[in-house]
Parts: sequence; structure tokens; C-alpha cells
Amino acid sequence: MNIKIPAGIHNGASIRLSGKGEFPGAGGVAGDLYLLIHVKQHKEFVREDNDIFTEITINYPQAALGDTIEIDTLDGQKKLVIPSGTQSHQQIRLRGLGVPYLQGSGRGNHYVKVLVDVPKKVNKKIKKLLEELQEQL
Repeated sequence: MNIKIPAGIHNGASIRLSGKGEFPGAGGVAGDLYLLIHVKQHKEFVREDNDIFTEITINYPQAALGDTIEIDTLDGQKKLVIPSGTQSHQQIRLRGLGVPYLQGSGRGNHYVKVLVDVPKKVNKKIKKLLEELQEQL
């Protein structure tokens, strides 16, 4: 039996297939078959209702100066603009790139949490540049 699973269905939802259940015998009508849906978790995307959450790691210059990077979404690779002055743990919303709404039209959002990678060790040249930057700030 082929069953169409609608886009946007939630974990724990059920699908009723009328007349596809057990047949009671002569003169009876077949019952309904109920499918309980279990949505498998993704290794990269976290789903909350119709929204998707992911994390990316960028370096300090990208956070301070801004950048445009490629990220994975449900629709494949998309460009994400990192605004200058982005703080670690800041979220960027990609409107309409989440899970489709089960009833009606539209989609949720994709939220990207930005983590700024600060190096644990720096060489002398980088240390000098950072000290100069600190003086300017």
C-alpha cells in the first residue's frame, strides 16, 4: 500500500485511512487504519513546530566585519549574510525556510545561531595585531 505523507506532519500525528482496516466478515464494512507517524531526527537540523534551528561557527573577523557564507537549509544551499558586529550566540532568521504548515499555506522560519570561534592560541604576529586592535577599540 502506498501512503502519501503530507509535508509538515508532526511527530506523533496520525493519518486515518478510511476503509483500509480490518474486514469484519460477510456483510460488514472494513474499518479504518490509523498510522502513527514518527519523524526521524536530523543530525544537523532541530525542528520546533514549523521552525528549524541550526548552528554555524564563524571566526572573529567574519563577526566583526561581516561576511556572506553558504549554509544548508531544507531547500539546499542558501547564502546567509553575516552582518558586521555579529555577536556570539546571536540568531539570524531566514523567513519562510522552515517546515511547511500542515493546514494552510506558508512555512515556518529557519533560525541560525552564530557561534564566534575565538582561537585559544595565537602566534606573535596575530597577538601584536590584536593588541593594536584593542588600542583602537
